[in-house]
Formats: sequence, C-alpha cells, structure tokens
Amino acid sequence: MKKRLIAVIVAISLILVSLGVFLVVRHVRNNRPPELSAIRERVIALIDASHEVNEVFWGEGLATYPRVYKEYYARVPFYLVKQGDGYVFSATTADDKLYYYTFTDETVGDILAYQYCLKTGDGEYVDVEKGGALTIADKIKYRYAKKTDAPVEGAEPIFSRNDSYYYALPDYAEKEAEFYYTESDQEYYDYVRNDAAYLTTADIKAKAEKVYAEEFLSSVYESIFTGITVSESSSGTLYARYIDYKDAEGNGYLMKSNLWKPAEVGRVYLFDTMRMSEERRSKRTDVYIDIDTYVPGDEANVTTVTVSLTLQDGGWFLNSATY
Repeated sequence: MKKRLIAVIVAISLILVSLGVFLVVRHVRNNRPPELSAIRERVIALIDASHEVNEVFWGEGLATYPRVYKEYYARVPFYLVKQGDGYVFSATTADDKLYYYTFTDETVGDILAYQYCLKTGDGEYVDVEKGGALTIADKIKYRYAKKTDAPVEGAEPIFSRNDSYYYALPDYAEKEAEFYYTESDQEYYDYVRNDAAYLTTADIKAKAEKVYAEEFLSSVYESIFTGITVSESSSGTLYARYIDYKDAEGNGYLMKSNLWKPAEVGRVYLFDTMRMSEERRSKRTDVYIDIDTYVPGDEANVTTVTVSLTLQDGGWFLNSATY
C-alpha cells in the first residue's frame, strides 16, 4: 500500500513537472519578440515622424508672433483759415481744425503725419492741401512728410516753420506688424502664428499620438499642456508650454510659453546599424532596438541610442523620446 502511494505521488509529480515545463515553454514561445525585419520599416517611419513632434515639444517649438505693441502717437491739433478757394495754416486758434502727429522711422528719419480732409460747414469733404472734393473715407487718413533741419537742394517743402522743413512723402506708408499685443495679454505666453501647422493643443496631441505610445505621452502631457507646480515660490512653477486661449470676443488661439528654453533635438539615425538590443530584453509587446546616431555638426561623435517601442492597439509606437 505504501509503495502504491509513493508511485502515485511520483506520477503526479511527473505530471506537474511536465505541465510546468509545457506552460513555461508556451509562455516563452508566446512572448517572443517579433523579428527585426518584420518591424524595421515601421521603426524607421516612426523615428522620422518623431522629429517634428520633438521639435514642437522640446525644440524651438511652433513659431509665434514677435511681441510688438502698437505705439500710439499723441494727436496734436493744427488750425486752418479759409483763404480764397483754399485754406492756409493759422498760428492761432480757428474754427477749422485737423490733427497731426510725429514719429521717427529708423530708415527715413523724423516723420510728420497730418490730416488733409476737412468737413466744411456745408457737410462737404474737401482737400485742404491740394483742393478738390473728397469723401468721408478720407477723414481718418493721413499724409506724410519728412522733417529736416535744413533745406533740401532742388526740392520744395510743403511747409516750413521754426527752421524746420517738411518734404512730401507721397508713397510712404507706416510700417505695420503682422500682429499686435495688448497690455491685457498674458505675460508669459506668446501667440502662435495663424499659419502654423497646429493651431490647438488637440492638433498637437493628434500628431504626437500617431508616433508616441500612450504610456510615454502620459508622462509628457502634464509638463507640455498643464504645467507643474512644485512650490509656492515664483520659480517653483513650470508653465505649460502650450495652452488654448480665448479672448473676450470668443476667438480661440494657441499660445506658447516664452519661459521655456529649447533643447537641441536634432539627431540623425543610421538605420543600417539597427539591431535588437543586447542589454535590454525584448518581448512580444515591448521591443528595444539599438541604433547608432550622431548630432548634426558632430558627425564624428557617433553614439548608440536604445529606442523603445510598445505594441498598442495592434500597432507599434515609440515608447521613448528620440532626440
């Protein structure tokens, strides 16, 4: 009886050992990583596409409008009196009044901008400088003249006074910035250009999620789109790099932090050197690939980068940054 019990125990042990070996073998077999040749083209495509995402996230980022504020020049009244069919300048207060302002153009010099359209008592609009009828559209327009401290040989000033001479600039136009900031705009954020490739944070995320895995992006999105506060001090806050913003009229804009210091994200991958990593073990859902790389301008300094990929929703995505 005792021998029979021992035999049963031995038999069961053998069965369990065999089952264990079978399960281990099956697990190992089912957990084998794909062949490099099977994912090689996908790896190349992902790395190539990641360069743009890296630039947006950590590099120079999306282009913004320069921080230019529209300068207002004080309007100064000048007076006119009717003389014959035209008008002449009056040194004293008169009923007919227009406005001028002055500013300096770095290229041209001192400029006088002056109104020339006057509304008469009859409700008509006339050109006080050249004569003739105008329209209400001309009432807010200005003409320009260059101011000099001495006469210009061969030229006739349109006006002179107190040893200052003003010469017409018929083709002059004030320089206008593409975009003007206001004092109410956020101090630490600049407006992303309207012709940028991405105009909302959702646009950026959609691009990133075609390249990088959700697992990786979950560790990145907080700093890029939310911001991180580690202390109450002024230096204890890392502002989000990009935010969506709506102005008082409900117009939406993408804004980029002007506090971030861009990183060098350029890196060239030598895909012919691609091989499975020997230091990090790949498996069915996670693959580690070593590739030789260099930074542009430092081609002699070739270093090996281990690229991590993970299987997500049936497709491979980068699970580590590639810059």
